[in-house]
Parts: sequence; structure tokens; C-alpha cells
Amino acid sequence: MIRKQNFFNALIKGISFILLFGCSTSKEKLTFQKSYESIAVNGKHARALVYAYPFIIAGGMDGTFSVHHIDTMMMPIPIVEEVEGMEDFRDGFFQSKGACLFLNSGKNGLIYAVVRSGERSIVFDTSGVFLDGMDFWNETEGIVFGDPVGKSFFLAKSLDNGRTWSAFTPDYMPDALEGEAGFAASGTGIQTVGDSTVYFVTGAGATARLFCSYDRGFNWVAKNTPMKSGGSYGIYSTYFMNQNEGFIMGGSYQDTTYNKGICQYTEDGGDTWLDRSEGLLGYCSCIQGTPEGDLVVATGRMGTFYTLDRGKKWERLTSESFYTCNVSNSSIVLLGRNGKLVVYNYSIDKK
Repeated sequence: MIRKQNFFNALIKGISFILLFGCSTSKEKLTFQKSYESIAVNGKHARALVYAYPFIIAGGMDGTFSVHHIDTMMMPIPIVEEVEGMEDFRDGFFQSKGACLFLNSGKNGLIYAVVRSGERSIVFDTSGVFLDGMDFWNETEGIVFGDPVGKSFFLAKSLDNGRTWSAFTPDYMPDALEGEAGFAASGTGIQTVGDSTVYFVTGAGATARLFCSYDRGFNWVAKNTPMKSGGSYGIYSTYFMNQNEGFIMGGSYQDTTYNKGICQYTEDGGDTWLDRSEGLLGYCSCIQGTPEGDLVVATGRMGTFYTLDRGKKWERLTSESFYTCNVSNSSIVLLGRNGKLVVYNYSIDKK
């Protein structure tokens, strides 16, 4: 059953973002329980995921998106809509003072918005550009990146809560390698950190790289990584706890059991890397965690895994395949194949 209504107004009335706080470093195991399960977008693959408690917003193929309330007594049937002319929503972002945004990846790079009044519109159209992901430093300023146009990766910014976007040319950006591109497998190939830093990750070329800007995208440096690259191999997702400490994750969606070096960890902003792949069974399209990194979750074709010690040891949460995840201080939200949506509540048992 499909119900159409002004879902943005419903979100505004009931929404409160979870504040994410890291857990204590004295912990020994994770206990978890499945608390919600649904089909997000009529069985179509879904990658765009926003968790804005108590709502979950999911987007996927053919421009389908849905809104779920984790309390089924409040909303027993999700709100589902389909936007004509869209190819595949690969990323989503909710601006409580602006709009709910969906990033369309395909032949035409589009950003579609539903604003507070309920008005729906395309707020950015980059015909011929494949968009890979977007993120925001704050409620006002955001950035989106896409595959190279000529020798440079495509970039655009918003300065008004995502209502309008403008492409821009950085003062300096290293040229893209032959065949180098981003991967829009989960919308987590780009991440803003703090007030001015932004990272995005690449693959498909001769070297998988971490692109870093410390001035909101005006100047960039590209750092090489040990991740296998070329064709379908490369970095699919990144998660940094701060400007220096973080993870990159990937592999190959075509060679899903390849697991050599697919997770790398850095403590110096990508200058050096530590292999944290042991225990992972293969390709992971998404890695996310709590702000302090006490819990980090990776998901992909071979299942969903978690670590409580910066990737030194990985445990499997579920063998089911998902494309993307969101981690709060009490929940893990998974979204993916055939539109399946699952929420696990968790707690960390401490010593």
C-alpha cells in the first residue's frame, strides 16, 4: 500500500536528531537485538539512508523513497513515493532548517529536494555528470562530488541548506588518474570533518586515493593508499572520527570474496595506513561508526561486521547483504538489497 502525504511536515513535527556520543573505552562485547524490519522501496535496491530519530528515510532505484517511523504503532505503513525521471537515489541528507535531499546517480547527476512547505523540485542538474555523494559541514554549507569532468573531479557547493547548488573550480586539485572515479555504492565516499575539512575517496584507476581539503574544497591534496585499485576495485567508503583518525573501506563489487587489504586505518590523516582487514570476508560498500570510533560497522555483499577496537578484531553481526548503514549511540540501521531495511538496537557491555 502506498500513501502519499507531506512527509516533510510529518518529519518536522516529530523529529529530533540523535546526538552521538562515544562509549567508554572499557568494553568487551556488543549485545544487540533486531527492533525494526521493513521493505524500504518496494523491493528495489536502496542505498540512500538517513536516520533522523524517530524517522528513517530511504531512497533507491527509479527515484523511489520512503519514510518509516521506528514505532509501528505511530506509523504502521511507511509513506512511499516515486519521483518520475529519476534513475537511482544513492545518497540522502536531511536538513532540519532546509530540505530533505536525495542525490540521483546515473546519466544525469541530480539533487532532488522536498522542502518544508512540501514543495518538490530538482535543485541541481548536472547532465552527463555521475554524482557520487554529498555531505554538510553544518546546517547551511554542503558539498557534493562526482566523477571527473576532463582532468578534475566534479565539485559543487550549497550555502543555503541545500536549496540551491553551484558547481565550482578549486584553486588547486590534482589531476584525476586515467580511469579514476568515485563509487556511489552507499553515498559514503565523501565526508566532512569539523569546520573545514572534507575527504573523498576513489578507485578504478592505477591507485586508490584519498583526496583531502582543509579549506572547504578550495585546495586539495591526493594521498595514495594501499587499497587495490583498477576496474571495479578501489575505495567505496570512508569514515573519519576526526581530521587524523579514520578508515577507508572497499574491495570489488564484482569480486566480492576478495578481502586482501580492503580495510585500512590511519592515525595521521592518510599519510600512513594500517591494514585492518582481518576478519572481513570480502567487499564492503559502507563503513560508519560512532563519533569516537568505539563502535565501527562495515556492511556489504558478505554481511555486516563490527569492531570495538579500531578494526583489530571484526565480528559478524549478520550474514545478510546490505549496501549502506548508519550508526547512532544506540542503533545500527542497515539498508540494501531488494530494499530491505533493518534496525538493530545495541549496547556495549563493559568490563
